[in-house]
Amino acid sequence: MSIFLRIWLVFSLVLVVGAYLTIKTLQEEVKPSVRQAIEDTLADNANIIAALVADDVKTGKVDTPEFREKIIEVLQRPLRAQIWQYQKENVAQHIYITNDKGIVLFDSQGIATGKDYSRWNDVRRTLDGKYGARTTRQDPQNELTSTMFVAAPIIDQQKIIGVVSVSKKSQLLQPFIERAQEQMLKQGLWVVVLALILSGGVAWWLRHGIYQVAEYARTLSTQRQTNLYFWAAKELNSLVYAIDKMRQELEGKNYIESYVHTLTHELKSPLTAIKASAEILQDDLDETDRQRFSTNIIEQTDKLQLLIERLLLLARLEQQQQMNQQQIDLSLLVEKVIQQKQAVISKKQIQITNHLPTTLLIRGEVFWLEQAISNIIDNALDFTPYAHAISLNAQQHHSSLSLSIENQGQQIPEYALEQVFERYYSLPRPDSQKKSTGIGLTVTVTF
Repeated sequence: MSIFLRIWLVFSLVLVVGAYLTIKTLQEEVKPSVRQAIEDTLADNANIIAALVADDVKTGKVDTPEFREKIIEVLQRPLRAQIWQYQKENVAQHIYITNDKGIVLFDSQGIATGKDYSRWNDVRRTLDGKYGARTTRQDPQNELTSTMFVAAPIIDQQKIIGVVSVSKKSQLLQPFIERAQEQMLKQGLWVVVLALILSGGVAWWLRHGIYQVAEYARTLSTQRQTNLYFWAAKELNSLVYAIDKMRQELEGKNYIESYVHTLTHELKSPLTAIKASAEILQDDLDETDRQRFSTNIIEQTDKLQLLIERLLLLARLEQQQQMNQQQIDLSLLVEKVIQQKQAVISKKQIQITNHLPTTLLIRGEVFWLEQAISNIIDNALDFTPYAHAISLNAQQHHSSLSLSIENQGQQIPEYALEQVFERYYSLPRPDSQKKSTGIGLTVTVTF
């Protein structure tokens, strides 16, 4: 199973379980919340009615037909109330009034008049000066058959002379409860669906980021300079940094192994020649042979020194992580390099034609740019015949600059065109048929 599916399934499981528990808890809270709101309304109604009937209870008019007809007329008054999606047609409340002994003086349903309600919590607690309320079920096993009663004291001159109880059936509250639960379930399902989609996107983003890091690690090389970066993903960036650091450490070891192997291989030939010449010099030789073998030792020693210097220079360039760029006058830099080569130029009677302008400002790294130009001019001097010319030109191309160094001499063989910039590849010089180290142009192309 892919990491995308694993992450998404874990997110989904946590989300679905959490959403189920949350929605279930909220749905269960709907009933007590609605009941609390209804109880608050019943308490207001009971206190209002208690204040209105106080005089009637005091004068004994509660049990008269006139009082009953007035209350019944109010309770049976038709309504046309559109409460959200619920159509209310009439007043759905039950009222009964008791005296200070708990005996029912009036019952809007006409079935409890004369009965003793003093033991019911709503009446008993109200007569004791407390808040009175109760919920009673007609069927103990069926919650929908319950009725909520809220009572208020009838007071005359700071004395409780009776109790008014107002009731409402739970069945009448059920449409509001069901509608609230239904809306909650719909909204919850929408949230779950959107959260699942979002979690899938996050899981895919994490998987894609991990795949990018893996691909970055597979394709990472010294030629790749663009670092991988993730927005708002500190952990992935830390992983990329760790991979880069490990790469640098491994490359350091590889450089050591590579250059030790290369140095060993390249030193073998001149050391063999030096050893052979030294052994011959131990024999009795005439002055001409002795001079020839001594010269050979000097030449091979110079070759060893040049080889080591070029290898160290190449290693320094390849290990350098960042160039220190600054503004450079290319014309002055080229003239400086030409002056450094003046001995060779004079010896071979080579004519240098410099077409560069007096001032040519560019941005670059002074040391490595000088090394690159010097290596190319060295190569041009080596392959330019005696008393021939080398031409230097510069062409501006919008934001870039091309520096060309051309010499008069034999062309590079076609078979060598794709190899001249490879490390250790070299062609024999026309005047001596000797080869160079094959590192100069490699430094140039690496720069």
